[in-house]
Amino acid sequence: MRRSTRGPGLLAGLVTVALLLTGCAGADAVDDVPDEPVAGGVLQYGTDVQPVAGGIDPYVAASFAAQNVYVQIYESLLTKDDDGTIQPGLAQSWDEVDPTTYRFTLRDDATFSDGTPLTVEDVIFSFDTMKESGAAQASMLTALESVEAVDDRTVEFRLSTPSGAFLNLVAGEGTGVIVSKDWYTSTPPEERQRTALGTGPFRLTAWQDNVVLSLRRNPHYWDAPHPYLDGIDFRIIPDDQARLAALRQGTVDAIWIGDQQLSEQVEQEGFQVGQNAKTRDLTIYVDTTSGPLASTEVRQALSTGLDRDQLAKLASYGYGEPSLVVPVGDPASVGPDADTPHYTHDLATARELLAASGVEDPTVTLTYPSDAAFARDVALYEVMQEQLKDVGITLRLNPTPWADILASYVSGSYTGLTVVPGTAQPDPSGYFAPFLAPTPMNKTGGAGESASALFGQYVATADPDARSAVLEQLEDEVADQVLVLVPYVVAQRQEIWSPRLQDYDVDPYSFRKHLEEAWLVP
Repeated sequence: MRRSTRGPGLLAGLVTVALLLTGCAGADAVDDVPDEPVAGGVLQYGTDVQPVAGGIDPYVAASFAAQNVYVQIYESLLTKDDDGTIQPGLAQSWDEVDPTTYRFTLRDDATFSDGTPLTVEDVIFSFDTMKESGAAQASMLTALESVEAVDDRTVEFRLSTPSGAFLNLVAGEGTGVIVSKDWYTSTPPEERQRTALGTGPFRLTAWQDNVVLSLRRNPHYWDAPHPYLDGIDFRIIPDDQARLAALRQGTVDAIWIGDQQLSEQVEQEGFQVGQNAKTRDLTIYVDTTSGPLASTEVRQALSTGLDRDQLAKLASYGYGEPSLVVPVGDPASVGPDADTPHYTHDLATARELLAASGVEDPTVTLTYPSDAAFARDVALYEVMQEQLKDVGITLRLNPTPWADILASYVSGSYTGLTVVPGTAQPDPSGYFAPFLAPTPMNKTGGAGESASALFGQYVATADPDARSAVLEQLEDEVADQVLVLVPYVVAQRQEIWSPRLQDYDVDPYSFRKHLEEAWLVP
């Protein structure tokens, strides 16, 4: 796995600019911090973007912005601790009856935020809806044959084949969530995207577009004494610098930022800085069914013509790291090496591949999010454009609103190259599912047949060592056919908070799940 280096000169210059723009006031000292958590207070959290396409409907929404809000509201049967170990969630216990049968026993004290009890019917409905939804998690449930009640507290899942992904999906913070059957079926689809009813620590009470999403404590939450906070206001502040200024001024208690360079200066000012894992993959989806990219050689020329080490060094100021489909921040990741097909930069080979394609002077359109929250990525596309000129490929940049990109991605109407930044997945198969499973997002055509077969084998394989071996084959096949492009990966966001917020730390998935355990100094 190759490591990139940081450019100190550019970093120093940008930090100077940041100090001029936002001032250099440090965090206010907090005296007399209580020895025990104190309940109360509404946390003001500065975030960059609100949920867009699909809102916060967990079976429709596809964005990271949606997941990191609704994980505060909805829960799964199982959960994971920070080292990835599966733990009880809404199910107090589970049992693998045989390799294709699992039973889950629901806890007796779990209720939705309106006080109605969680039932096995809610679990059955949730997984049936999840499987039929067409969402990314549905592609990881292809082996699920049935979900049935054993008694009023026990539910049984039957799979058609053994699955190494199943328990990971059930424990997924943003994927295996349980909804109320009565509420979901009685609420119009558009309303489900703007309201919520879950069993989690918080409930949504207000949503002012592009201003604030207000969550308040769920009075019926089963895991007392959590949460300690009376609520969380996720305040939408699109610009990193403006968010940092709000933190310094005390307008907000915590923020996250995309520009990791800023975090280095604020740590010296007394703020807490979380070490978020590199799980933000800048995945570029490829439509192999039309245009120049229908040619395997053109795709291979494009991939070979990219200097990923240079991209990571220049476009992300050294914070990026070359990666394959599974981000290097995921424990299951298989890092790229010299043997990864069409991955190492080789300009001569790239030109030979383009000549062999018979496609003269190809122009490929790269569509990427134009919203302020994604501004940090623009340098990447510009450097890619310059690199591919040397190959003989014209990369036409097409900045597009994120909501429009998501709509075209989910419907499968995108063409050329389309950037959809990814998030941490409950199981490594989740990184491949959008473009290899039978979903609308899959536009690999015949080029993806072998990879799709390996993907199915990977999902079905339960033995950890065997899974790792299949994953290596799958990564190589995707790289060989250039079914997606991953220039590099970075941390999803860098979280920063004032000393007033106690007992908080980042989680490996950048979902802010530990906010239920955090508290504010009065």
